[in-house]
Amino acid sequence: MAYERIQPFPDPNLFSYPELRALSDVWSEKKDVLENDGAYKEFIKKLQREWAIETGIIERLYSWDRGVTEVLIEQGIEASIITHQGGIKKEDAEHIQALINDHLHIVEGLFKYIKGDEPLSEYFIRGLQAEFTRHQDYTDAVTEGGMRIRVSLQKGEYKSQPNNPRRPNGEMHCYCPPELTQEEMTGLIATYRESEEKYPPEVKAAWLHHRFTQIHPFQDGNGRVARALASLVFLREGLFPLVVRESDREEYIGALESADDGDLKPLVSFFARRQRDAILKALGLEQQVQQSKYATQIIKSALEVLKSKFNNEREKVALVYAHANKLFAHVEEEFRNICANLSQELPAVTPPNRSRYGARTASANNDATQQRHYFYKQIIEIANHFDYFASFDNYRSWVRLTINTDKEFDFIVSIHGYGGSDSGILAASAFTFLRIPSENGVETVNLHPASADLFQFNYAESFDTIQKRFAEWLESSMAIAMAEWNRSLKQ
Repeated sequence: MAYERIQPFPDPNLFSYPELRALSDVWSEKKDVLENDGAYKEFIKKLQREWAIETGIIERLYSWDRGVTEVLIEQGIEASIITHQGGIKKEDAEHIQALINDHLHIVEGLFKYIKGDEPLSEYFIRGLQAEFTRHQDYTDAVTEGGMRIRVSLQKGEYKSQPNNPRRPNGEMHCYCPPELTQEEMTGLIATYRESEEKYPPEVKAAWLHHRFTQIHPFQDGNGRVARALASLVFLREGLFPLVVRESDREEYIGALESADDGDLKPLVSFFARRQRDAILKALGLEQQVQQSKYATQIIKSALEVLKSKFNNEREKVALVYAHANKLFAHVEEEFRNICANLSQELPAVTPPNRSRYGARTASANNDATQQRHYFYKQIIEIANHFDYFASFDNYRSWVRLTINTDKEFDFIVSIHGYGGSDSGILAASAFTFLRIPSENGVETVNLHPASADLFQFNYAESFDTIQKRFAEWLESSMAIAMAEWNRSLKQ
């Protein structure tokens, strides 16, 4: 694959992530509550540690399971932890600690750099690469004859030799030739600066990350620098550094390869979802902090209720409940359609001497006090699967489709609160399970999520965009649920 010169930014109409726009607006309204709070500072510190660790794992500078990473995030970057938890020799662990600390110093520096409001420059990028490779003196290279050799690493300097990798299929992937690197980097910075105010951060970050990796200007450290540049874009917008985990590798590499083929959208989508997850975690933290205030602060907060600004805020937040009621009605209609089709077809395939096969639906809206508490255990378990706190204090509704054959199969869509307070953010989850007879009556088994991702929405997003996203999510969930039903029939 021959190298292609740097292309301009894509048409902005190709990318639309209103979910992230709305969440960013919610976050910007609430972040001032947190910035000077100790819990938030600890959250940022752990996020920085995760970034520092994972950016090296993605590059295969070191490797261990996620459990080791989580201990390091909680307790700090220590060679002794790397040795005992990761099963790595002491001298190797000390070297890895130095590498991660270099990464940590960089991400901490990014937070400071944005405060100076300095424009992106080649000088800054060369400095990033030198910092990333401070404790890395060598890199692997391949001769023209295909022999792997170790060579001294150039730090803070553009490459002087080609660094084209060979893919598993044997095809050579061509990065920018060394003689064009300076010119391409100058063009990259100029194009980015010209377009910086015209695009949302996930598009800017994806474009800059991919175009930089196309040039691959350094002998080594290009991937780490690319993720640092993407993180810088998000930090300038008041968001969070881009954490790409080892578990993201397949999707991340696939999105980069799609961008190589001219389609930047998968990479933009990946970046947008990573930011969405970070914002949701931060908003969850905000709810925890609000609940842990001292008595005087609680009193002060109570007095604020009397102010008109608070009342206006509540009216704005309450919009999300109107949105939820419309989504609830949409699920009811879709489930009724499925039920009607199944009820027409299933009796004809009922074996002789068996109870008549069929389907039915049920639902409970937020006003249904007698039934809205159903499926509590399952909703909580699915929330744990997607790593969020499901709240039922302010809103809860569900819709159920039951299919009766030899087994009783249930498909549930639940709409409920996200986080521990009335934040104006709601979530929808979908799951399936079987009901089987037991000594105590009926037991639920084989609980499975019926969606690849959590659906969340908030008051800041227009209902039109929420509805469009939800329709796509629900269609996918129904396909997953019906596939699970089909699988259950074969067991």
